[in-house]
Amino acid sequence: MADAVTKFYICPNCFLADTAPGQCPNCGHTRVECDPGNPDNPCRKPPMDAEGNITSRAPLWWLARSVPHLREKIRQMMNR
Repeated sequence: MADAVTKFYICPNCFLADTAPGQCPNCGHTRVECDPGNPDNPCRKPPMDAEGNITSRAPLWWLARSVPHLREKIRQMMNR
């Protein structure tokens, strides 16, 4: 089975995704590189608290990329 391509580029303003870097044709912002990992990587799951409640609908890789200052708080919540 061929390896799936997981890296993509997304506009931080309008969230338009593409397979190539560059300017977003929709709004002109520079797309950012995102690599959510392999399909079975836990970073693709949303963060959950100790009781298993989802604390955000965004996957962990997106939160780490878009709001890195929350990364430690998320880790603390998951380890309670």
